[in-house]
This record gives sequence, structure tokens and C-alpha cells, in this order.
Amino acid sequence: MAERVKVAALGLAHDHVWSNLRALKALDNAVLVAGADDNAELREQFVEATGCELVYEDFEALLDNEEPDAVFVFTPTAHHADVVELCAPRGIHAMVEKPMAATLEQADRMLTAARKAGTVLMVNWPTAWNRGIRTAYRLVQEGAIGQVWQLLWRGGHCGPDELGCSEHFCDFLFDSHLNGAGAFNDYGGYGSSLCVLFLGRPNRVVGMAGRLLKTHLPVDDNGMMILRYPNAMCRLEMTWTEAVPNKPPHDLMLHGTEGTIIAGSDVVLYTRGSKEGKTIAPDALPEGENNASEHFIHCIQSGASPGFVTCADLSRNAQEIMEAGLISATNGIAMALPIEDHLFRE
Repeated sequence: MAERVKVAALGLAHDHVWSNLRALKALDNAVLVAGADDNAELREQFVEATGCELVYEDFEALLDNEEPDAVFVFTPTAHHADVVELCAPRGIHAMVEKPMAATLEQADRMLTAARKAGTVLMVNWPTAWNRGIRTAYRLVQEGAIGQVWQLLWRGGHCGPDELGCSEHFCDFLFDSHLNGAGAFNDYGGYGSSLCVLFLGRPNRVVGMAGRLLKTHLPVDDNGMMILRYPNAMCRLEMTWTEAVPNKPPHDLMLHGTEGTIIAGSDVVLYTRGSKEGKTIAPDALPEGENNASEHFIHCIQSGASPGFVTCADLSRNAQEIMEAGLISATNGIAMALPIEDHLFRE
């Protein structure tokens, strides 16, 4: 491969695209060659934001003409699988924005396409670059709190519309087919991926979701999941209705047989021998993992697999938890894992 990885952006509807493109521009070992979206306004915004004037309305035309090595995928979530299936047979690596897909069936299609082609498939969870969470993971691996028996996580804010997300972003977030659900899928994957990271796949999932306050939306604005493991339980909360976003802070909390970790801007460790708590400065991020763009290019050039929660297999298992939670929320039953019905239907 050339010294500089040629990257194209396919889809510009997700607001996270802009920060990732800025990070890409700062790299010496990659170059942005083109962008594509069917929305003319977003194409204009791409040119203005990046200085790259090669824009396309059609994804295949871009791939044919520019022949990128890799793509950023910031389409509506339900379109991730189509784009990966378009790129993988061409040998093109893909980084998709969280969550991996809108359904488990789509996530499995993505894994199948990437494995068959031998391409890198990375899922960008912003939690991957959270130093507090990284530090908490190290402490757990070192046995600082013994055996983890509970993980508590909350994610959300006042809602994409009130928060100031773009109309293009809101258009698919508020579409149950394009996003998979509302707040439940917007934030459920964050907590699910952390549960898989710390504890693996659960045995059962119970979900609850509803439209509590935002009756102008056609999707849920709140959700919860309880995950049951043989020797642990996790509680995940997802919301778009906080009056004051992120207050109190949405810090990850881990309870173990020997202590508790609260991972926020600082990490606080409580143990049997230090009941008052010890504040630990967050670890530096590993080399090559300061942000999604840097890590994606590093994986392509080094042959390393995407690490931490950006791993596609981990993200697929998080998608399974989300799917189980939605089925449970709809049917009022606890869902046993694995979920495999999508393997037997068209």
C-alpha cells in the first residue's frame, strides 16, 4: 500500500463525520480524496469544511473513479451494511460510525463481507477514546476490584433536536427504520459495548422503552436494559429527555467483590482497604489510538485489528444485546441469547 492511505467519505448525514474528517486531515499518513452524499447541501458543506473539491452524488461512481483504499461511512445507520458490502469486495477498508447497524442481521452481513474480503472493519464508539474508561478497564484487568458483578451506565441528553444536531442527523435519528429505534439505539449500544468489553455476552436481556415526553417524535425517547450474566447483572439507561444534560455526569460505575470504580473525568477507586476512595489520573491513550481516524489508518497500515470497543466482533455482540432489548421491550419477555432467527428468514 502507498505511504499515504487514500480515504473517501461515503455519507455525510451523521454529525460526527466532521470531527473525524478534521482528525484525518491532521494525519501525515492519510489523505482525503473525495466525499459522496445524495444531498447537495451536505456536499457543499463537505467542500467548505475539508477543502477537498471532489464530491459525488453516487457512491459507486466515487469508488470507480477515485479508487480509495478506505472509506469513512457516515450514512444513516441502516445503510452501513449496504456500503460495507459495496466496498469489501473491492478490497476497501471501512470505518462506520456507531452503532454498527440498525439490526443484528445487518451487523452480521457486515462481518461476513469483511471476513470474506479480508478487509478492516472498524466501528467508531466515542467511548473508545475515553481515558477514564480505558483506565477503569486496566484496573479491572489488574484485579483492583476483584470479580465484577455489576456495571451501571447511563447515556443521553436533552434530545438531538434540543441539543442542536443538524436536520440531516435528526432526520434519520427520528426514523425507526434508519436508526433501528430512537434513544434506545442512539445510546443503547454505548452501554452494550461496554458490557461486552468487561463481561462478555449476557445470558438474558430485559428491555423497556417508550415515548415519555417527546410526543412530537415518532420514536422512543427513553429506554432501559437489564443484562443477566451467570454471576453479574448490568443496568443500562438511555434518554433524550434530560432537562439539564449530563447532570449528574454519566460516569461508568463498576462494582466488584473487592471494590468499586467510578470512571469519569477522573477515576475514583474504592476498595476494602481504601474506603474513602483514591483518585487516579486517567492513563494516556495507547500509541496509534488517540482518535478514530488515527487508529483506523494505523490498523490498515500495520495489519493490526481494531482494538478496544472498536472491534467489529465486539460491536456485533453489542448489536445482539440491543436487538434482544428491543424485542423484550416490544413483547414484554426476557430474551435469551444467542438470537439467531435472522439466519433463517429472508
